Amino acid sequence: MSKTIALLSNVTVESLALRIAKESEDLKTLNLKVFTSPGFDAWRTALLDPSSELWRDHIKTIYVILHGPALFPDGVGARFAETLAESSNILSRAQAEHKDKILVVSTLDLPSSPARPFAGRNFSIQASAYWQGELEKLDIPVLDLAELAAETGRERFYSPKTWYFGSLPFSRQGELLLAREVLRVEKAVGGDRKKCLVLDLDNTLWGGVVGEDGIEGIGLAPSGMGSQYRDVQRVAKELSEQGVLLAIASKNNLEDALRPFREHPHMLLKEEDFVKIKADWSPKSANIQAIARELSIGLDSLVFVDDNPLEREAVKSALPEVAVPDFPDGDTSQLPAFMKQVARTYFTALRLGEEDREKTEMYHAESRREEERKVHLSLDDYLASLEMKLDLHRLREDEVPRAAQLTQKTNQFNLTTRRYTEADMAAMVNDGSARVWMAALADRFGDYGRTCLLIAHLDAPKEISDATHELAATIDTFLMSCRVMGRGVEDAVLGCVERSLADEGVTAIRGEYRETNKNEPVREFWDKMGYELETEVPGGSVWILRAPFNERRTKICLSC
Repeated sequence: MSKTIALLSNVTVESLALRIAKESEDLKTLNLKVFTSPGFDAWRTALLDPSSELWRDHIKTIYVILHGPALFPDGVGARFAETLAESSNILSRAQAEHKDKILVVSTLDLPSSPARPFAGRNFSIQASAYWQGELEKLDIPVLDLAELAAETGRERFYSPKTWYFGSLPFSRQGELLLAREVLRVEKAVGGDRKKCLVLDLDNTLWGGVVGEDGIEGIGLAPSGMGSQYRDVQRVAKELSEQGVLLAIASKNNLEDALRPFREHPHMLLKEEDFVKIKADWSPKSANIQAIARELSIGLDSLVFVDDNPLEREAVKSALPEVAVPDFPDGDTSQLPAFMKQVARTYFTALRLGEEDREKTEMYHAESRREEERKVHLSLDDYLASLEMKLDLHRLREDEVPRAAQLTQKTNQFNLTTRRYTEADMAAMVNDGSARVWMAALADRFGDYGRTCLLIAHLDAPKEISDATHELAATIDTFLMSCRVMGRGVEDAVLGCVERSLADEGVTAIRGEYRETNKNEPVREFWDKMGYELETEVPGGSVWILRAPFNERRTKICLSC
C-alpha cells in the first residue's frame, strides 16, 4: 500500500523526490509517493494557501527541507532573526491550522563567511542555533540536514555544478543521504521502533572476559583503548533514558557478570539500568525468548548485540524475528560508531513522551508487584492490595503522540490492531462523530502511565419505526498495554465508556474483533463482556450490546 508525503523546499527538489520514491521502493517496507509543490521557492506560499494540495486527506507528512545559502542569498547578516522569525511564524500558522498533518523541518547548514575575522560574531552559527531553537519551541520533528552535511563533508554532500546550472544544491550522495533520512523519519512516523536492546557483556560492554581477567583486568577506562567501551555504554545509557529497555544475555557466572556494575569505577551503566539480566550457561536464544516473555513483548521488538559471530548466527537461526546487527570485525575502535548506528536504525522515535522516559522504572515497579503477588493466596486479594486508581478521560491534544504510539506498538490486547499516526489521531480529536478515550492507571507501587485507548464512532441514526430511531456506536479500537492485562482494567474502561455513550443517547454498541497473529488473548473478549455475535467478517467478527448497559464490577477506584 502506497503513502503520499509532501516535499517543500526553497530550491529545486524534484530529483530528490524521485530518489525518495526509489529508495522506498527498494526497501519494500515503505512505498512512498512524493508530492512537490509547483514553482521555485514556493514553500511559504504552499503552506499559507488553504486550497493547497498539501491539505488533502491523502497527505499526512509534510517535509520542509531548506537550503541555508538560498535562504540568505546575500549572506547571513546581523538581522538574520527577522528572516528566520518570518519563516517560523509561517510554520507555526500551518501547524495550528492543520493539526491533522505532521510537519518535519530541516535544520540549516550555513557555511561561515570566508573572510570572517578570527575574533567577533559568527552570524552563520548563531542563525543555525536560532532556527534550531524555533523548531524546538514549536515541537516540530527535525530532519538534521546540517548533521548529515557535517558527517559527509560539504564537498561530497553538495554539488556546485548542479547548483549553478539548475538550482539543485545536493550531490547524488547528498540526495541519497537525505532520501534515507526521510525514510528513517517515515519509519518513526509509523511507529517502527524496537523496544528492547539485549546486550552481551564480555568484549561488548567491556574489553576482555571478566570471569578470566577479573574486574581489574577488563578493558574499561575514561581514556585510551578502554574508553571505546565506555562510549558504547554511553550510547546504551542514552537509549535507556529515551525509553528503550535494556537487558543482558551473557554466558557467564551471574556473580562475575554483576561485579563490574557494582564495583568497577568507570562503569557508566549500572545494574538498575537493566530490566532483565540473564547471565548463565543456557543458549542465548533461550534467554532472549525468556526476556521477551517476561517483559510481555514480541520477539520482533528486540535487538541483540554480541561480539561473537557464532552466538549471533545461533540467535538468527533460532529466533529470526530478533534483529541481530553485524558487529564490527576486528577493529574495536569502530564499536561506538556501530552502537550509534544501531540506535539510529532501530530506536529513533518521532518524539518522546513521559512514559518513554520512565519506562525502566515502570518495569522495576512491575517486578515489585510480582513479589507482592507471591504473598497473596488469591488473585482477588492481590488485586485489592494494589489499591489501583484509573483515570479515564477524553483524549487531550497533548496526548495525541502517546495515543498514536499505543496504536502502533500494542499487539496482544488490541481488538482490531489498526495503526494510526499522530496526524490520524489529531483528526479524530476534531471529528464530531469520533469519541476517543485515554486511560491512565496507578497503584501503590507506582504509575503505569497512559496505557489504554478506546476509539468509538457514532453511527448515523437508523430509523426503527416512524417514531423511533436507533443511535448506535462502533468501537473501532480498544487496546491496552500488556503491563496492565489481568487487572480488570478492561472491565472498568468498557463500563465507563458504555455509560458515557448511553448518556449521549446511544442504545446499541458494536465491538469489532480483527484477528492477527498476536492478539489471540482477546479472541473471546466481546463474548466475555456479554456482547452477542452479530456477524462474521473475513478475519474477524462484529459483536453487539443493546441498552440497557449494566454496570460492570471492578476492584479499581475509578475517575471517569
